Amino acid sequence: MASSSLLPHSLLPLPTASPLFTKSSLTISSVSFSLNQISISRTGSVALQPLVRRCRESSFGIARAGETGEEGTTAETGEDESPSETGGEETSVAVAVEEKPPKKPIVKLGDIIGILNKKAIEEAETIKPVPDIRPGDIVEIKKQKANRRRLALYKGIVISKHSAGIHTTIRIRFMTSGTPVEIVFPVYSPKIKEIKVVSHRDVRRAKLYYLREKLPRFYTFKKK
Repeated sequence: MASSSLLPHSLLPLPTASPLFTKSSLTISSVSFSLNQISISRTGSVALQPLVRRCRESSFGIARAGETGEEGTTAETGEDESPSETGGEETSVAVAVEEKPPKKPIVKLGDIIGILNKKAIEEAETIKPVPDIRPGDIVEIKKQKANRRRLALYKGIVISKHSAGIHTTIRIRFMTSGTPVEIVFPVYSPKIKEIKVVSHRDVRRAKLYYLREKLPRFYTFKKK
């Protein structure tokens, strides 16, 4: 009585698959329950075969379209790469052809003055060689005075040197008639006929002005 009150109709047994079924007799069963009735519908596998074929054909067509699309893109990229490489070669050749000669260095005013000084020094040294003179050296200088044929001889110690190219000068200190004298001589002057270094002395300072406060024996020399 309890079971009859819950379900108004009796339950129908569902069909079970027999052990001797084949693929051709495969069926799909659908069962729908309701309070009033139970309905069972069966569809054969033959009716589903066209749908399966369509699905397979559509998937195969999509895969084939994807492969053709990839081949097309690779072909396009290959075609694009080849002209780019040729274009790079052409540009490199063009750059190699269009290379300009190096520009000439711009000569400034200071450089011109230096070049002129160098040329003037070379010309002066061809006429009169000038030794390397440093502060502390004892030198003999022969100078031609105005209105005199005889050369004047000066012997003293170099207390300073001013390097200025063709205008280089040296300052000499010596004793004349018991009085200290300092004279500035232009090294490359045409009036200076000869400069001879008698001896070298090693000194620490570049300017030996402190000899002015020393005794005359430090800058007194005998002339030959």
